Amino acid sequence: MEDAGWKNLNVKSSDPVMVKPAIPLPKTVLHLSVVDGLPVVRGNIFNSLIVYNASDKISADPAKVIREALCKVLVYYFPLAGRLRFNENGELEVDCNGEGAAFVEAMVDCNLSVLGDLDDLNPSYEDLLYALPLNTDIVNLYPLVVQVTRFACGGFVVGGSFHHSICDGPKALVNFCKALPDGRGKDKLSCEPIWNRELLKPEDPIHLQFYHLYSLCPSGPPIEKWVHASLVINPATIKCLKQSIMEECNEVCSSFEIMTALAWKARTKAFQIPQTQNVKLLFAVDMRKVFNPPFPKGYYGNAIGFACAMDNAHDLINGSLLHAVNIIRKAKAYLFEQCSKSSVAVNPSALDVNAGQESVVALTDWRRLGFNEVDFGWGDAVNVCPIQRMTNGLVMPNYFLFLRPSEDMPDGVKILMCMDSSMVKSFKFEVEDIINKYVTTV
Repeated sequence: MEDAGWKNLNVKSSDPVMVKPAIPLPKTVLHLSVVDGLPVVRGNIFNSLIVYNASDKISADPAKVIREALCKVLVYYFPLAGRLRFNENGELEVDCNGEGAAFVEAMVDCNLSVLGDLDDLNPSYEDLLYALPLNTDIVNLYPLVVQVTRFACGGFVVGGSFHHSICDGPKALVNFCKALPDGRGKDKLSCEPIWNRELLKPEDPIHLQFYHLYSLCPSGPPIEKWVHASLVINPATIKCLKQSIMEECNEVCSSFEIMTALAWKARTKAFQIPQTQNVKLLFAVDMRKVFNPPFPKGYYGNAIGFACAMDNAHDLINGSLLHAVNIIRKAKAYLFEQCSKSSVAVNPSALDVNAGQESVVALTDWRRLGFNEVDFGWGDAVNVCPIQRMTNGLVMPNYFLFLRPSEDMPDGVKILMCMDSSMVKSFKFEVEDIINKYVTTV
């Protein structure tokens, strides 16, 4: 969706080169976990942009620094230098052949300031991360792509693309990016990666409630109408909302619970979903510590569960924020309860929402993952944002992502939304309307 106000970045990039592990490694084949191989996972590419300002303290070429570090780190994350393939049983696996990760250097003849806060994603931002055509067969994809784009001011953007079957998106990307600075001069990584995909058992997709993701398939308005937009909630507003909830129930409420309840209520009303219908909210939860025994710190396979909060649209819209918060808390507790059981104890169909796809929304929180703390020598990142390939449609409509707004507002929340363009204004209005009922002055 073009906008005359968007500036074309005119990115000039080199052809991708293959960066191989610094030392030759034995060739082997690794099996994926039952969750890694799910169609809803293996069809997903996880993309992100990490933005850095120029520094007066370092004159090195960031592309050279990061490429050399990548070469060393791939010794530990060697599956990312391999290729995906199907075995004779039709199961996806990793051929660790050392062919290498794709690396691209690029230049932009303008200053980093043209990106702003990446609040509304410009289709030109896609050029900050190299990608093969959307119809590329999975066996021809690069499990890892890294692009370093330098701007005229000296700032730069690191684009990272991971195949979701090999890596659990956010967790793996953060650990991997934090390993790159380690790879510049340390003998060992501060958090060594662990494969161990056999830790997940055949029944775990049910316990982790992955089946709910199938209800997020796009439908309704043409995909070209879906856009990314954002809304920032400042720390003072969040503090007032939390105080109001605490006075109502005498319990401490987290920023995640408050913001999730706010977004869910506002979206349900903005979309004018019939009040006789049910609405469903899916939100990602890191389950590594819930398993018994807990997964090791360096495990980078998919171990995210999806809690499912469900309510009648009438009750959600007309109820208080606390009402929505309690439903969200119960959904998370139920996910933990299911994951702790040793056998399947629930029929997934019994949890299905009795409405169309517009009644389902998903949400993920990136604020505490640590992307902003990845330092290649130029200081912490000034911005982090996912990037979707918008020219051929968005990967996951009906989606909210919580991000840190900026360096000056670490306790605020940027709600990045993906929805029909006609709904954005209405959603923002409903958010403000709910806030005004709880917050008089901020």
